[in-house]
This record gives sequence, structure tokens and C-alpha cells, in this order.
Amino acid sequence: MDANFINPFVSALVNSLETMLNITPERGTPYLKKEGQTQGDISAIIGFAGPNVTGSVALSLPTPVALKFYSLMMGEKVYRITNDVQDVVGELANIVAGGAKTELSAQNITFNISIPTVVVGPGHTIGHKGDIPVMVIPFEIGKHRFVLEVTMKLE
Repeated sequence: MDANFINPFVSALVNSLETMLNITPERGTPYLKKEGQTQGDISAIIGFAGPNVTGSVALSLPTPVALKFYSLMMGEKVYRITNDVQDVVGELANIVAGGAKTELSAQNITFNISIPTVVVGPGHTIGHKGDIPVMVIPFEIGKHRFVLEVTMKLE
């Protein structure tokens, strides 16, 4: 998978966290996903498709990171994953997909994005469409790790 297609998603995530939450995550070494299980307790996935591209992006967070993101965005503390926390995680994934869409349009790659689907629970799986390799980009905030998963196929 070409880094030119992955980097816009990474940039959009880092920029949104820095701008909205004043957090700069440390990026780990990307790797190809080998199985469906993800690493978080809550994940938001967004599919996208256009005349020359199909794919999806997922943001998967452990509970402490999801709660921290919610607290920083909404200005209130919560102690468990609620519907509002799910909405915030879905909106973050939406911001990432939208930011990448804008950047990729400069490369003549255009697509529409779906509304986010949010999955909650330890050990859940995320199914990306098609037989497209999934690139996993790990990030850390303090002692907590979360991942961004991206898959994209140009027609």
C-alpha cells in the first residue's frame, strides 16, 4: 500500500488531535493487519468509495483514551463509555476521513464517505471491505496505545 495514500489519514488524525485536544500522539511503526480483531475497546469505522477508489478507515481506542478524548472535547469527565463517548469517537473518525479526503483530492482521488459505525466491547473485530490489505498505524499517548487502520484500493 502506497504511503502517499496512508499519510493523509495520519496527518488528519495528528492535526485534529493537536488542534482540538492539544495532544500530540507518538506514532509507531506501521504494519499490515493479519486478523480481524482490533486493539481497542471502542472503534469507529468509515467506508469510502468514489469513481476510482474504495476503502475504509477505522480509529480504535482503549477505554482510557476514549474517555480522555471525550473529556477534552466536551469539558466534562466520564467514567465509562456512554452514547456520548461513542458519538465523539465517531466524530473523530469522521474528521480524519474528511481531512484525508481533502488532501487526497489534490491527487485527483475523490470519494464520498459513509457515516461512522461505532463498535464497543473488548476483543471486538473490524471487517474492512474487499480483499484489500489493511495498514495499521499505532500511536501512543502516555502509556496508552491506540491504532488507526486504513485500507484503500485504486481502480
